[in-house]
Amino acid sequence: MKRLILLTLAAVMLLSLAAPVTSLADKANNTFIYGIEGDPGNDINTISTSGRYDLMTERMLYSPLYSYYGPEDISYFLAKDIQVSEDGQTITVALRDDVVWSDGTPFTSADVVFTFEHIIKAPHANGHDGLVFNGQPTEVTAPDDYTVVFKTPIFVASMLENLSNEHYIMPKHIYEGDATLDQNIKNQTPVGTGPYTLAEYKAGQYVKFAANKTYFKGVPKIETVYFQIVGDKNSAMLALKTGQINALVLSNDVAEDFKNSPVDVIAYPEDRVGYASFIMTSDKVKDVNFRKAVFFALDRHQMNLGAYLSEEFFVDATSFLPYTNPFFSEDLEAYHRNVDTAKEYLAKAENVPQSITVAYGVGNAQQEIQVLIIQQNLKDIGVQVEIAPVDATALYNGLRDGTSPYDMFLGGYIMGVDPSAYATLFVTDAAANYASMSAPELDELFKAGAVEKNEAKRREIYNQAQKVLADQAVQYPIVTNSRLLGVTEDVGGIDEARLIPIYTFNDMSELYFK
Repeated sequence: MKRLILLTLAAVMLLSLAAPVTSLADKANNTFIYGIEGDPGNDINTISTSGRYDLMTERMLYSPLYSYYGPEDISYFLAKDIQVSEDGQTITVALRDDVVWSDGTPFTSADVVFTFEHIIKAPHANGHDGLVFNGQPTEVTAPDDYTVVFKTPIFVASMLENLSNEHYIMPKHIYEGDATLDQNIKNQTPVGTGPYTLAEYKAGQYVKFAANKTYFKGVPKIETVYFQIVGDKNSAMLALKTGQINALVLSNDVAEDFKNSPVDVIAYPEDRVGYASFIMTSDKVKDVNFRKAVFFALDRHQMNLGAYLSEEFFVDATSFLPYTNPFFSEDLEAYHRNVDTAKEYLAKAENVPQSITVAYGVGNAQQEIQVLIIQQNLKDIGVQVEIAPVDATALYNGLRDGTSPYDMFLGGYIMGVDPSAYATLFVTDAAANYASMSAPELDELFKAGAVEKNEAKRREIYNQAQKVLADQAVQYPIVTNSRLLGVTEDVGGIDEARLIPIYTFNDMSELYFK
């Protein structure tokens, strides 16, 4: 998700010295280094954790009940079985009885109830919108120590998915009595059930993990894992080639450089939608005619060719849903570059700003190219673009609390299978509505789609939702792209660990050195 600078000796030294040993990738040390481009921070919790790198850290330290990749593709973790009632409103989850927290305390259903109750009572929580319907919360009960029952007030088509991805269970015995899990000092010394425990965190440098000896799926095969924060991509690529780091996400323009190196380059799908979005708290972008003018001036295909080099690696996005989603609308009238049309809308606009500021995640090579093309495209209609590279965590914190000073930002999301999951991005006051948009008609469509049992009617609802959102001209879909991961060839277990959206690995405990 998230610059290609001339390589200097100082940069290489900086990369190496950011961690406490000289040869971190030495197999004798049984240490795996993953170079990442953002800082996860040290406030990992199930309430506000939502960015790629903090979610990756969360998956190392904690466990979900299960991961849902489709009705026929469920990966079990803390749960061992799921039963759904005939009316679809009651889901009974049987838990494993052999799990302990990393401090030795037994894991029970009380921890699950505790976690979900916190998410339900916090409107800003990640996943809150998938647990509360028309103001009515999902009822979460525990009839015994290893059974949890979820009962929804209405039928919810996506409920199996809602209970899985991005919901990690927190320890009741650690947090009980605390008002919130969000911004809690206890988050800095986590107790979890995940494959690893937190050994050390150095802000802006790395997160160090140690194998959890009590991990319920077996002791991880690799003893130590680092998420090494890299600021200079050239330095990181050299470190990957020389074995100083073991894994790194690669941009398409450098993939060929690794063909004759001891690095395997793997392309895998994430069903991600990359986009540009206006920020509706900005007075500059209130006029919908101005927003439409901007969208008609943009050239997504030019952006994508510049960022991904070959159509082999991307598909132009035209909807808030990825083209692989079964509810994707084929007949959507998308914004395609037309400077004359853009100027017509600009003439209709009452307030046309001379310039707008577009923010993107610093270090994101693709977004850096895309924002430069946006700047070039908008010159054609007389709108100047000021570019603001920002730390991704700081950017989303400002978007979340409504204090962002920018007019537009570049982002991306991976929301899963059911289209109702995307409501949190667009519904008024929803947890992940980073654009701060409000469209009552769209709110009603998402509300209706979430509870509609008839498949054909659901398709009609989400087809209309895609049209309404496009007409709002707040989000400009850019791309659905493959993700390229470079991994040193001495690493095994990648198929077993499974490459998945957002987190990279489904379970890093499966990785090993050959």
